[in-house]
Amino acid sequence: MHTSLPPRVVADALWLLTARSRGGQHWLNNASCDISTIDIAGQSQPVSLLEHSSWQESYVSSPRSTWLRYPHQEMLGQVQPNMRALLKLAGCAIFAPLSALLKASKLDQAAIVANHLVSTNLYPDWTSDEIREVTDKLVATYPQRPLMMRNICPQVNPGLTNSLLGSGWQLLPSRMIYVCDPQLASVWKHNHVKQDARLLHHPEVEVLGHEALQMQDIPVLQELYRQLFLDKHCYLNPAFSPAFFELCLETQFLEMHALRWQGRLVGVIGLYSHHENGWLTTPLIGYDTSLPKELGLYRRLMALLLKTAREKKLKLHYSSGASQFKRARGGMPELEYTAIYNRHLSTTAVQSAAIFGRLLTSFAPAILKKADRL
Repeated sequence: MHTSLPPRVVADALWLLTARSRGGQHWLNNASCDISTIDIAGQSQPVSLLEHSSWQESYVSSPRSTWLRYPHQEMLGQVQPNMRALLKLAGCAIFAPLSALLKASKLDQAAIVANHLVSTNLYPDWTSDEIREVTDKLVATYPQRPLMMRNICPQVNPGLTNSLLGSGWQLLPSRMIYVCDPQLASVWKHNHVKQDARLLHHPEVEVLGHEALQMQDIPVLQELYRQLFLDKHCYLNPAFSPAFFELCLETQFLEMHALRWQGRLVGVIGLYSHHENGWLTTPLIGYDTSLPKELGLYRRLMALLLKTAREKKLKLHYSSGASQFKRARGGMPELEYTAIYNRHLSTTAVQSAAIFGRLLTSFAPAILKKADRL
C-alpha cells in the first residue's frame, strides 16, 4: 500500500534540495552561505557554510551578525541622533575585543547544523548516540571549521541539550525567548489574551487561511513582512525571497495566514510547527505599519498564533522581542543558546572561543535587552 510522506518532510526536502544547488540566497536575499547536508537519525539536515560575512548578512547565517552586528544596530537605533557618536565609541570598547576573538575562534566560518535559515529552528530530541555519531561525521567532513547548532533551549529541547553537553558541545548565550503552554487554563485568564481573542473575531478585519492565498499575493505578503522585520526593526533579519513565499504557499513549509481589511491584505503570519517535539513558532510575521494602531493588526496575528497552538495541542515558542507584549500573554522568558563544538581545532581557536564565551556571558544581559528581536 502506498504511504505518502508527511507534509513537513516533503517541504523540508524541497527546501534542502533547492538550497544545495542554489545556496541560501535562493531563499533569503541576505544569506550568501552554501548549503550542504548531513544525515541525523536517518533524515537529511542542512549544514550552512559561510565563507565571508558582509554587513548585510542575516543573523540566521552569520554568527557575527547574531552576536555583534545585530545588537550594535539595535543599540544605535534606540538612541537619539546626537548620542549616536558617543554610543559608537562605547560600542567599540565592547564589540572590538569580541570581534577580534570571534575572528580568531573561526566561529563565523562554522558549519551550522540543521539550520533552515529561519529565526527559530525546531529540532527533534536527538539522542546522545545520534549526536556523537553526527559530531564525528561533521569533524571528519569539516576539519577546519567549528561546528554550531542554533536555537538550543533546555526548556524547549531538554533531551537534545543534554545530548549536546554530554558529547562535548558548549553553550553560548544568544537571545532571550518567550515560551508558553496554551493548554494551561491560566494562559487564557490574562486580560490581554481575552481582549486579543475578541479583537481577532471582530469582523472588521477578515482572517484568511492558507488555502485562500494565491501566488499573485506574494509581492504584497513580502512587502508586509519587510515593513515590520526589515524596515521597522533591522535589515539583518531574514530577507525572505519571493521564491521562499512560493515554497510556503506550495508546500506549507510555513503555514501561511493573512489579514484582509477593506478588500486588501494588511497582515501576514507564517507558522512553523514540529509535532515530533510538540512546538509551534512563527518565523514570519508582518503587517502594514502605516495603518492606525487601533486596528490592532499585530495583536490579531499573535492571537491567531496562540489560538492555533491551542488547537494543534502544541506548546508555543514566541521567539524573541516584544518582551512586555509576550509576558502579558503568558510568555515565560528563557535564555536560548548556540551550541558549539571545536575540540578538533587549533589551541588558538579553542582558547579564543572560550574567552569569547566568557565575555559574552558577562555582557549578555545588557546585549540581549538591546537586541530585542521579534
